[in-house]
Amino acid sequence: MKIRINQNELNKSINIVQKAVSSRTPLPILSGILIEAKNNMLILTATDLDLGIKTYSPCVIEEEGSIVVQARLIGDFVRKLPSNSYVNIETMENNNIEIKCLNSEINILGNSAAEYPDNTFDNEGSSFPIKSESLKNLIKYTNFAAAQENIKPIFTGCLIEIKNNICTFVALDGYRMAVKKEVIEYGGEVSVVVPSKTLLEILRIIEENKGNTDIVVSESHISFKVDNTIIISNLLDGKFIDYEGIIKDNYVTVVTASTTDIRESVERASLLAKDDKNNLIILDIKNDNMQINSASEYGNVEENLSIKKNGEDIKIGFNSKYILDFLKVIEDENITLNLIGKNNPCFINEDNKQDYIYMVLPVRIS
Repeated sequence: MKIRINQNELNKSINIVQKAVSSRTPLPILSGILIEAKNNMLILTATDLDLGIKTYSPCVIEEEGSIVVQARLIGDFVRKLPSNSYVNIETMENNNIEIKCLNSEINILGNSAAEYPDNTFDNEGSSFPIKSESLKNLIKYTNFAAAQENIKPIFTGCLIEIKNNICTFVALDGYRMAVKKEVIEYGGEVSVVVPSKTLLEILRIIEENKGNTDIVVSESHISFKVDNTIIISNLLDGKFIDYEGIIKDNYVTVVTASTTDIRESVERASLLAKDDKNNLIILDIKNDNMQINSASEYGNVEENLSIKKNGEDIKIGFNSKYILDFLKVIEDENITLNLIGKNNPCFINEDNKQDYIYMVLPVRIS
């Protein structure tokens, strides 16, 4: 293999696939990136056998070829090269690879590409496009609520459900649940659970994309194609919870508040709440005022907000982290808190919007 490629392109491609490199693996070769040069394209592939990422970059090829290179080494070296310079890559005997750029040169001992797992990116199943902006919203508004670790692995993923041209994403961890809907141009039906780790990488990759992302769902895998990158992931096995049965509307108190005001107040109150194992903040809602309190052995915080309230006065406690996670993704000027009682779930959404709902369980207070 002998190629020439722009440093920016190479660095971007390495950064994309590195997220699928396995840090702990019984197969040492999975700590590397498969580099292939063919058809005027440099193709980089990485996989941990659950998640795989492949990306294509244009380059000048003098000689086609392939090799596996330790991801951290090549990533760190290329990142530190001058921006917009040109990088020359050549494979030598005994799986050595030589990388030159201006006055810099590194030689790395690689592995034969033949040893790399034959991880297919040809996923056959139901195929449909989705606007990248819609996909971005679906992930951003839900993925943070998925469990990080759980005795039920199914909750470490996000449910993707499509019915009647509506795509719904659902994530929950036992203490809160996020449900987001977007209209899409696909009349089929889909119901799969995708690891939250996969969706986080999708979000990073589509960040700047204004076009479409093509999704293919099979019985065991889901793949996303955006621009010159393909991401493929295993699906999670198991039955997801009946999320629709959790959503209630028998509210006794409905509160509308400024998103910015409540976010800033909860952030200040959470400074002391962190000393409590439940990150406890207490909302004391009376008339047109919401008082937010938190306390620890170091002191106490009291915040007062002007609100609009319908229904009963109520005093209720929450884990401040769960409230802040929601407030950090909201872009609407106002939010609505729909309360059923001090010991029942609270349903929060953007003011007058029905396409997103966030449920959080309260913390019992004496």
